[in-house]
Amino acid sequence: MGFIKIHNINGKKILTIEDQNKRGIGLNICFKRYLAEYEGETEIDKTGLYKNSPYYFENKGTSNYHDYVSIYENIKNSDSKKLKLYKTSYKHRYAKKKGLSKLDCYCEKKIFDKIDYINNLAKQMRNDKKLYKKKIYNKFGYGLIILAILPFLGLVIPSFFNKYNPYIKNWCFSDCADDHGKGSATEAHNGTHYTRSNISGNAWGIITTVNHVFVYLSTIFVLFMVIYILIKVIKYERIKAGKGKIKGKDYYRFCKNIFI
Repeated sequence: MGFIKIHNINGKKILTIEDQNKRGIGLNICFKRYLAEYEGETEIDKTGLYKNSPYYFENKGTSNYHDYVSIYENIKNSDSKKLKLYKTSYKHRYAKKKGLSKLDCYCEKKIFDKIDYINNLAKQMRNDKKLYKKKIYNKFGYGLIILAILPFLGLVIPSFFNKYNPYIKNWCFSDCADDHGKGSATEAHNGTHYTRSNISGNAWGIITTVNHVFVYLSTIFVLFMVIYILIKVIKYERIKAGKGKIKGKDYYRFCKNIFI
């Protein structure tokens, strides 16, 4: 014998037909229908959330991020897609930046592209490590070497032009008026004792000042570039791993796992 029963679930009235001999079947059907309706509402909410995000404008029209696919599930369950979403939103972020922030956004994209290139090359050449190292060296090696030796170029002048160099220990500036204990400046610089160069004392002072400035600035520049690249590499791996901002010991452990 069957009868109609009304269920009130979260303010929604649902009718079910129940059999006294099979109690629980109607209620089971009721819950299945209710859950199906709830899941549908959840999917709609997720789709709406995605369409309001900046990633929607970059991914619209692409097969990988179809409107009927829940972007929430992709972000939650796939770390690689988190990184892909971040990179595909580059144009949207770049358009909103100004000044140094715009330059930072541009440089970050370049670094991320280089990391992708290295990772893809490593996957393609897993069985040929020698060729892999050769390609990496040709692609990045020369540039990194030039960057590393840049500050050392400023050490050439003080290394060569000093009192300990036997080849120039008797050189004098073109305006040298010292008699060097020879009685007169003319006699001292007659070519047998001391030789006047083509550089005056004032000119040499300017050269050494410029050289010192070059050494300091190039050293700061190289250190800044190294630190900046390391920060971006850590950010790349952090986004790829699906992690938010990390602080303290967790940040130290995360960096240690990347570089060691």
